[in-house]
Amino acid sequence: MDIVTGNKIYEKIKGKKTIYVLLSGTTEISLIDGISAAGEKPELTPLTPLLDSEIIFSGRCKSYDVIPMTNNGIPTPSIITRASNEISKIDTLIVDAGLKECPRIPFIYTGLGSAKNFTEHKALDRYNDALSFGEYIGEILDDKYDYILLAESVPGGTTTAYAVLSALNINYMTSSSMKDSPDDIKRELIKKAFNRIGPDHNPEHAIEQYGDYMMALSIGISRKIRKSTLLFSGGTQMLNVYLLDQMINGTNDKRYIFTTKYIMNDKRELMEKIGRNNIIYSNMDFSNIDGLNYYEQGYVKEGTGFGAAFGIAYLNHGNVDYIYDKIKNVYTSFLH
Repeated sequence: MDIVTGNKIYEKIKGKKTIYVLLSGTTEISLIDGISAAGEKPELTPLTPLLDSEIIFSGRCKSYDVIPMTNNGIPTPSIITRASNEISKIDTLIVDAGLKECPRIPFIYTGLGSAKNFTEHKALDRYNDALSFGEYIGEILDDKYDYILLAESVPGGTTTAYAVLSALNINYMTSSSMKDSPDDIKRELIKKAFNRIGPDHNPEHAIEQYGDYMMALSIGISRKIRKSTLLFSGGTQMLNVYLLDQMINGTNDKRYIFTTKYIMNDKRELMEKIGRNNIIYSNMDFSNIDGLNYYEQGYVKEGTGFGAAFGIAYLNHGNVDYIYDKIKNVYTSFLH
């Protein structure tokens, strides 16, 4: 099996100037019990994007002295992203997409704050501000890089994605950070949200009412990127962004989804809604790496764009065993 599969655009990436951009944020939806596995308990989920940002940028958790894994020993995918980006030697940019705390690393501060619980309030009071921040970032990046990997760390984000898709009458269940997706909880939340305010088929209104700031920033970034190729790096959250981008900014032949085999296996029907020609995915296998072997059992399917990061590392280096060894080394560094 090929390590990287899908649209052959990936054959052009090797040696090209590439940047990895992480949109790190929070939503009050993640505080609802049973929605997200990104944290030992719901009230700790806002720490996940903070720590993911620090790990990916610096290789360490700087704000808190913790081991970045769930309480049942499943490591954060940011470990994979960090190791892969080190191999690729690509630039890294961290963007505040609604963080609760500032990470102790260089990053772009927006001060947007957390997205609200969409069952009770409009999710994004500062949608237009987020859009403007995104446009600013897009203007800076466009034509400076051949390829831009746009990734996310937003606990609860598959639920906000599901809410936005539902409002737009796209009736596919998004994936989950859990092995068994909390689909019934998601549906109940949507029902409550639609009782507060009915579905709005305008995509920008849907983001405002039910989304998170990662979505708004992504739309702004894409709006200003015309010369570079944008790779939406992630799972069904980024598929949602890809579809929103088409609806709001129009179709663009320099836009692709870059994901993992886990997402393709879990949500192939949804992913292929956009067409196979727009999808790239990595066929990694973590069966022989303690902790990460849970990924092969369906516990983690995407996060921090690790599928794209892994794929780019392979395209640039060509030795998959070297990548696995690097990931093991980064993971082990947190255990001592």
